[in-house]
Amino acid sequence: MRNTWICAGLTALVVPALAQGGAAETEKKTGLDFDAGADVRARYEFKDTWMNKNSTTVNPASEDYYRLRTRVWGKATYGEELGAYLRLGNEFRGYRNSPDNDKNEFPDEWFIDNLYIDVNNIGDRVDLRVGRQEIKEGAGRVISDGTPGDGSRSAYFNAILAKVKMLEKSDVDLMGTWNTYEDELAMGNPHDVYDLTKIRSGSPYSKMDEKGLMAYLHYNEIRNFPMEFYWIWKGESRFYDTGTRYPGRDFHTVGTRLSPKFNEKLSGELEAAVQFGNVDGGEGMQRRDIFAYMGYAGLTYAEKEVFGKPRLTGALLYFSGDEDSYYKTKDGSTDNGWNPVFNRTDSLSQICAGMYDQFRWSNLIYPHLEASVEPYKKNTVKLQTGPMFAAEKDNNATDSYRGYFTQLRYDFPIVSKILGQRGEVTGAVVGEAMFLGDYYNTAGAGDTATWVRFELNGKF
Repeated sequence: MRNTWICAGLTALVVPALAQGGAAETEKKTGLDFDAGADVRARYEFKDTWMNKNSTTVNPASEDYYRLRTRVWGKATYGEELGAYLRLGNEFRGYRNSPDNDKNEFPDEWFIDNLYIDVNNIGDRVDLRVGRQEIKEGAGRVISDGTPGDGSRSAYFNAILAKVKMLEKSDVDLMGTWNTYEDELAMGNPHDVYDLTKIRSGSPYSKMDEKGLMAYLHYNEIRNFPMEFYWIWKGESRFYDTGTRYPGRDFHTVGTRLSPKFNEKLSGELEAAVQFGNVDGGEGMQRRDIFAYMGYAGLTYAEKEVFGKPRLTGALLYFSGDEDSYYKTKDGSTDNGWNPVFNRTDSLSQICAGMYDQFRWSNLIYPHLEASVEPYKKNTVKLQTGPMFAAEKDNNATDSYRGYFTQLRYDFPIVSKILGQRGEVTGAVVGEAMFLGDYYNTAGAGDTATWVRFELNGKF
């Protein structure tokens, strides 16, 4: 606990300096500057007839719950070269009709959500950020969340991140990260512990640590053709559920993301990656090689001068799969199931993330359409829809058709400039439905999974 307060005290400082901009020279910031603020997120969610994780069975039960997350932050900068940032967070929940009724009740715990120091313009080429921080690369398909075990409560990495300028418009992000299953800096006594890296729940922890190295190049020298190239090494230690130990993993992910802009209305996106490495052996576990792959291809048509600014994307998402179990094998055959690296999130879908153990996306073919329209300023309606298939019939499935998925989302402003020139309250309504296919055995349950969320966000 003493270490917690020492860390908090050292961090009434922070955030990255604003980059010098454009062709015109701007006046440099000098001296010591402070700022602070807070945000609140309230959610009510309802779910019914969800698929069981890592299974072809369906749970006919329904449940609803609310979630309230509060965060306060402070930052200090000294000129444009030095900065520090601290953000504390808390989230408590209330459940109905759920085995989680007594989980994460008020007041839960305060945790250090972000805590880092910035040192910028080292040798006029390097910006360095050291500490607990959020990192997202590209579309977030490989790097977006270092703490998947607590869901959307937090998304930080304990990391060192260096942004190195390579050419006039290009740079490379170099990262080293170590994320543990237990947060020893948290303050409080939650009713249910947060296992920050879990794939399966342990007793009470799964005891899996994750570490990684990354080099992520953003190449922007060709006009209207941004390119990204990346290499990520990740190590996952052995972990446990309530009675079984599972092997760790050591693997590399190499990939590229291309974002050509063909004209003012038509653009594309292509991402492809391959994974190789091995799964632990010894002590009754069969060692396995890893060879897996991921791909995304999308084409977007957007109108900026037409009422509503309509936008339409046609896309295909592919994650390789394996008929054998992710956790063990009888013959030591190669593991071909995609590992989401540091992207075990529910950003694509709440219902479909629930198909996997703690958002461990894999074994999926998803051709789909995405459409959006903005009928009024800052009012946005988005639609995502398409069929989902398993790349391989795992879990003894008799068919590869998972079902037809649809998501509809409406984001809207409520009030802005609450405190002078800053502060706002926004809202969102999200609904999802999955019309279950023959991959699932729906006997004794309905054949449609549903989920809805009502959300309010305040920033001050």
